[in-house]
Amino acid sequence: MAEKGGQKGNQNATKDKRMITDALKRVVAQGPDKLKKACEKILENAANGDLAAFSVIADRLEGKPSQSIGLDVNIVEHEDALDLLDE
Repeated sequence: MAEKGGQKGNQNATKDKRMITDALKRVVAQGPDKLKKACEKILENAANGDLAAFSVIADRLEGKPSQSIGLDVNIVEHEDALDLLDE
């Protein structure tokens, strides 16, 4: 992601722009039973083999796994690099 004016990361994720979180907080405040039912449904789905539901639970409880990045580098000594250029 390109930086703008020194700002890094997702600028739409700032606390004052979390529309989904705000909407969910309002719904839960009006009826906490809805949150309980939603959690029970996710657990039920995970128990029935829904990998997406299982991933939601695992990510929330244990955190998302670190993303690994593979890098294959061929280090060439300065003199060897000059020899390659001459070929």
